[in-house]
Amino acid sequence: MVSSEFLSCFSRTPLLQTVMQCDPITVIVNAPQQNAGDPSTLLATLSQASAVLVAIIGGFLVSRLVAISSEREGLRRLLAAASGRISHVQSDLDDARKVRLGRAQRDFHDEAVDKFLEDPELDLDEMLHDFVPRGTTEEELKPYALELRERTVQAVKDIKAAFRRGDTRELDLEDLVARGLSIDTDRDLYESAFEHLRKRLPSPPGMFGGAFDHRSLIAGITPPWVHEVNARRADEALRAESDLSTQLKSAIAERSRLNDELVRVGKPLGVLSAIWMLGVLSLLGILVPVVVMALEPDALANWAKVGLIVSFVVGLLAILGYVVWFWRKIGANEEQTVASE
Repeated sequence: MVSSEFLSCFSRTPLLQTVMQCDPITVIVNAPQQNAGDPSTLLATLSQASAVLVAIIGGFLVSRLVAISSEREGLRRLLAAASGRISHVQSDLDDARKVRLGRAQRDFHDEAVDKFLEDPELDLDEMLHDFVPRGTTEEELKPYALELRERTVQAVKDIKAAFRRGDTRELDLEDLVARGLSIDTDRDLYESAFEHLRKRLPSPPGMFGGAFDHRSLIAGITPPWVHEVNARRADEALRAESDLSTQLKSAIAERSRLNDELVRVGKPLGVLSAIWMLGVLSLLGILVPVVVMALEPDALANWAKVGLIVSFVVGLLAILGYVVWFWRKIGANEEQTVASE
């Protein structure tokens, strides 16, 4: 039997000489001379030789899939880390923007309240263009400006409604609170509106030229070092926000790159072709000969022998062609990578 000789040849021949001395084609050609009337010899030899080729392809395929699985798992971990970094940086950036916008609103409040008290119908866009703090856009500040104007107008209405006939400039805001004016939610705004409206009240009897409002004078004086400290803090906040924005863009770009890499790894080069080759070779080289042997034919027609041998040779050539194609494909990808760099 050729099959027993084929196996004994593999068992007694060194590994490096196996391909030369135990060539399946040589065994197939010599098989009819040894047992011309036994078709199982040829069928067994074809199935065993095909099984060796299938084992080679299967080993390559398994190792390739294991490598792909390991690479995908590593990419998933990197992707999860990138997503966590994005969430962390985004949270810090949102906090920085809130701090910056809060400071801008406070600065704008000091400038805008007096303007609204003097002219409630003042052009809001023009005022924003003139007084918007550095680092903040008009679009970010406009909703707050609209709300501030509405609150200022409402505060003026509430204070005027609390005034009584005979009130003079000696009137205090706490007197209006005692009359029922509610200022807990916006005390600073009501104080500014009250000081503006109190100037219109008459002076107390016996006071020449009106009372000197020393509180307004003191409140309007701000030391220069306060402006310097505020400007320095604003610059530091803007730099921190800019750095966080750059970090966020970098993290998003890294996540996008990892996503693309994960998609690429999910479509590995040559694996699908190897699966098809493994299936075809298993069908023609192993399954068909085994089925024919199971039918126990007395003899095989010449066309059947030729067909079986040709299918085996085609499978062998397909494997060699696949190896050459895969090697060239890898070389082309390396050249493209070097060119892109």
